Amino acid sequence: MQNQKPVKLIAYGCRDDEMPTLKAFQNREDLELKIVQAHLSTDNVYLAEGFDGVSIEGLSQSDAAIFKALAGYGIHYFSTRTAGYNRLDLAAAKKYQIHCANVHYSPYSVAEYTVMLMLTCLRKFIHIIARSAVMDYSLAGMQGRELHNMTVGIVGMGHIGKTVAKCLSGFGCRLISYTPHPTAETDALAKAVSKETLLKEADIITLHTPLTQDNYHMIDKDVIAQMKDGVVIINTARGGLINTWDLIDAVESGKVSAVGIDSFEHEENVIQIDHESSLIHNRSLLALKAYPNVVVSPHAAFYTDQSSKDMVTVSLNGLMAWLRGENNPNEIAY
Repeated sequence: MQNQKPVKLIAYGCRDDEMPTLKAFQNREDLELKIVQAHLSTDNVYLAEGFDGVSIEGLSQSDAAIFKALAGYGIHYFSTRTAGYNRLDLAAAKKYQIHCANVHYSPYSVAEYTVMLMLTCLRKFIHIIARSAVMDYSLAGMQGRELHNMTVGIVGMGHIGKTVAKCLSGFGCRLISYTPHPTAETDALAKAVSKETLLKEADIITLHTPLTQDNYHMIDKDVIAQMKDGVVIINTARGGLINTWDLIDAVESGKVSAVGIDSFEHEENVIQIDHESSLIHNRSLLALKAYPNVVVSPHAAFYTDQSSKDMVTVSLNGLMAWLRGENNPNEIAY
């Protein structure tokens, strides 16, 4: 080990909360790490020249132009510090022979947030707080519902979906799930049912699946029509899973009684930006935010101290494993 050259990695889009973990990696003798706070783009990709691998934050540019440039620098290992990888142009990565990986992180970050959104929707918590802020302590219109009376349908039983089921187990609600590959473990946590059964029986539907070409707009007007009247929809996965305008129609008609979303369509130019004095060019988002029974948050479900540490650690360790001829357990198959 002492005779090995240090691995050279560059990390783009580094947030302040990631710095303690990143700097701990910088102190390692077997690694040379360059930290760049700006997101990767065609304007700064040149900084990667001379490095062996690249780690990015999810909002970085990761298209054909980027992969072509990286391949030109002799870089063939690329990691996103996110679980979702729908923004990566995997066809271009394959063309330029660049291995890509995502990360896993504490599933409790998103799972606990998901339960919070459910309770916020059921108990109309945002309205209660807004009223109390202006000294309105009336109860009219604030009656909520109890989670233990609900049937919760979990779509996707990966790490996060399973953890959502574990978190909900103490509330006494009925749990059902739809997943392409159910196992004895997932069935024990939330009874495996068909997609049609879940849509028909669930009072709350919560999404925990990656976004792919096959499931884009998996929730549209036709699917919503199969749901129970007054259903609550929670999305802490990816915005593209839901056809937003169809969801808006369902909220206006009363078919959907409440919505809690942490990821929304076309969020790339909205999240992680202060828009207090600027325009937001996302009409469907602005329409959703106008409804009193819709809770929107800025893709923050993942954002905990534990997950920030996990994302950096898994991303950099995976890149180092590749460069030492080992397997990266988070490699994305393409």
